Amino acid sequence: MDEFKFEIDRDGSFEPEAFWIRHNNPRISTRGKPKIISGVGIAINAPREVQFSEGPRLSPKDAQFIVCVATRFVYDMLGHGSDFMDHLTLVAVDARTHQSYEASALLADNSNIRDNLVPPPSDMLQPETDHTNTTIGEFLRANLAKMIDLPAVETEYIIYASLGPYRSNTLTVKLVHRKPSP
Repeated sequence: MDEFKFEIDRDGSFEPEAFWIRHNNPRISTRGKPKIISGVGIAINAPREVQFSEGPRLSPKDAQFIVCVATRFVYDMLGHGSDFMDHLTLVAVDARTHQSYEASALLADNSNIRDNLVPPPSDMLQPETDHTNTTIGEFLRANLAKMIDLPAVETEYIIYASLGPYRSNTLTVKLVHRKPSP
């Protein structure tokens, strides 16, 4: 397999789009998405700075701590079939206190689609397609303020994503108090 290469634009827009808000599906919007060029692995992108208002904890309605994740793996490479994102962990480490916070990427998806799945009948014919070389790419856009109970204090977070032996690039995101409107 090729060396893992990707591109990110940290200065691009991470604001939610109307389509994303309306459908509340973090797997749809592509703003800020890492572009995987070659290889297999995980890449993340996030803004350089996140603003928040007062409060003991970051509020997802107030703070848009958006992390965009892109993965590319070969089918069943880690024993997860094609559902790699369902097993991914997002990690935020406070650079000041070294306190680490983590959450499953499944917490980002509010659609509860998997809660309503009915398993196929056991006697259902199985497809004969060989997926051993099929590359699977997935994308997730998550608000860490919604997924992780983070303190509302000015600090820097070191963030990354991991899945088994794979770890994404590491980014630093600065949390700052929002300046009051004049």
